[in-house]
Amino acid sequence: MLVGISDISQYYNHLTDGYDVRQISEPNYGNLMVENSLERAGSTRKNRFEELFEETITASITDLLGESSMRAILFHLNLQRVGSDPVAFDKKLRELLSAPASIIEETIVKDLFRRLDLLYSPSGPFDFQKSVKSAKEVFAHQEKKRRE
Repeated sequence: MLVGISDISQYYNHLTDGYDVRQISEPNYGNLMVENSLERAGSTRKNRFEELFEETITASITDLLGESSMRAILFHLNLQRVGSDPVAFDKKLRELLSAPASIIEETIVKDLFRRLDLLYSPSGPFDFQKSVKSAKEVFAHQEKKRRE
């Protein structure tokens, strides 16, 4: 079954039924948990790939669904650092969104590859964790070459 952007938006609307979504997007209200999570992530970066991966996640979701949707999704994922554990991110996003998670994850991977100046050419079924692992390996190789 093919899921489109409108399906993701409808699912987001279903998730936020009964919530004042403006509270999620306004900096002084109801958004404290997401902002604190993003601040903690910025202050405790483990490595540059995690930083790149986290920036890619937030930018990709924002580009796809908008700022308030990105903040709502990150809030509901309840991860301290979204870029530190691709396996946990994948698991929690799929639990939260089910089928639409694949669209978001593939968008993230395409953006991540673009940021690494790589051509994204999938072979076989999409595997988010495998794709991120490959990107991380390429990133490590690029970093090693830069230091030499």
